Amino acid sequence: MVFYDEKDLASLKQVLDSGALNGGEGFTAEFEGKFAEKIGSTYAVSMNSAMSLLHASIYAAGAGVGDEVICDPIVQFSAIATMYNNAYPVFADIDPDTYLIDPNSVEERITEHTKAIVCTHLWGYPTELEALRKIADERNVALIEDCAHALFVTHKGKYAGTWGHIGVFSFCSGKHLPTGDGSMGVTDDENLANRLRAVRIFGETPPELAWNFRMTALGAAVGMVQLERVQEYIAQYNANMRFYDEALKGCDWIKMRHKAPYNRISAYHYAAAFYGDKHGIEYDDFKRVVKDVGCSVNFGFTQKPAYQYDLFRAPLAYGNKGCPTKCPWYEGDFRYEDGLCPNAEDLIPRLMTMGVRNEENSRQNAALLQKAIEKMG
Repeated sequence: MVFYDEKDLASLKQVLDSGALNGGEGFTAEFEGKFAEKIGSTYAVSMNSAMSLLHASIYAAGAGVGDEVICDPIVQFSAIATMYNNAYPVFADIDPDTYLIDPNSVEERITEHTKAIVCTHLWGYPTELEALRKIADERNVALIEDCAHALFVTHKGKYAGTWGHIGVFSFCSGKHLPTGDGSMGVTDDENLANRLRAVRIFGETPPELAWNFRMTALGAAVGMVQLERVQEYIAQYNANMRFYDEALKGCDWIKMRHKAPYNRISAYHYAAAFYGDKHGIEYDDFKRVVKDVGCSVNFGFTQKPAYQYDLFRAPLAYGNKGCPTKCPWYEGDFRYEDGLCPNAEDLIPRLMTMGVRNEENSRQNAALLQKAIEKMG
């Protein structure tokens, strides 16, 4: 669905003709201004990737050695960005109907060591942002939104990314607004915007530890053109979801994801969950039939929650030094044990995800999925 044409080429030529390719203030600042206006935020800060921005956002929130950050257990990105800051990732459980972080679990996991909550709007569905912001304000911690899958998603009429203290958007290839790579952080807090800007380039004599996270002007040039088209892409992706909805209609052993009526999504993948084991249907048998009919389904996503991987448990983040999860400065008692997030542990192996970016492919794949379901009897 995404396309590039002479407008993208003309925008790129402007950058090439200028000779300023490395993310100078001109093109990237213009892109930042246009993005902030579209999303409704006061400040926008561009960087070279969403991981860089998550890293910088957690830093800007004040999390460091000995501190905790509440993270999503289904994807590892916020937890890894937390460890980049030598802070301790604390995983909250998910709502099994939405696949999103559960505010009740978040509140249970907050301690005196917590500096931030990172919520992930997985596959284009917004988390319960109003509830999460209320918790963040009451407990005096930052709310950071991982909006990599959630451009122009709304929760109760307000864009995801603008409920929290910082919203992080991804422009990696395959995302809603693809520039090859890159990201945008949005905030209404001038201090946070300044902290993000301060660490995206280190210069020669930085006043504090910083990194080189600049977006290139070439990426900004593509981004400005794609920003004008992205609503068209999103509308098509959302429309393509209907093929899978239709394929699953009447199937009582594959559960469709819940969408609250007060949310507007930006489809990134179609996700559902297999519960055939509760109806006498073997998962491996279904996978075999899906493959036999030629249907493309990713089963199980990451197979298990982030905290069950050795990167967190061993720990292996910084060789054999033990930091940050076995850091002498850490005074908390959080541990990565089985059963930590029971909803996530049960859901992840059941997950089925399918692409929605191409209308005809989505139509055909959904028909093949329906065929596989019918073959199961």
